[in-house]
Amino acid sequence: MRLTRAFRPFTGLLVLPVLLMASLPSLAADEQPTGGRVATVTRLVKLFLEKEASLGAAVRNADASALAALLTDDFELRTGARAANPIPRADWMGELLRTRDPGGEISRMAVHDFGAIAIASFTQGAAGGPVFVVDVWRGQGTDWKLAVRYASPVGSPAFAIPGGSAREPEIPKKY
Repeated sequence: MRLTRAFRPFTGLLVLPVLLMASLPSLAADEQPTGGRVATVTRLVKLFLEKEASLGAAVRNADASALAALLTDDFELRTGARAANPIPRADWMGELLRTRDPGGEISRMAVHDFGAIAIASFTQGAAGGPVFVVDVWRGQGTDWKLAVRYASPVGSPAFAIPGGSAREPEIPKKY
């Protein structure tokens, strides 16, 4: 009993650090994160980024059979400058395999799933400036094949497009 009375003044000194340490995790939780925003992509964006990477690899390797396997038999390229004159599959493949230039980095991809059809839109770097691409992918079994590619140079947001407004803010994607 004498020992208990002797340690009573020290009890407060022992309890105070324990209480202080117990409050530290709650203080850390209130701190703002120091790193930047971590970008995540949807399952479909990941899938079609991989498909686009496969197209690029086939072109860089001049692998006609790998490129052909990623395209439907009736594939065509349509450009804004020649909207009424599609470029046939064989001509498109021939030019890409000759130059071995699939285009630059792909960014800002969005994918819309319509069952057997998926539409992937993105911007891609190119020698003449960035290009806006819309790829129409057709589901074939468990695989996808590129059916139509629409491509046009990226323009100024001030360029008037019916139904679009240059004043609209860009809405950040929620993945």
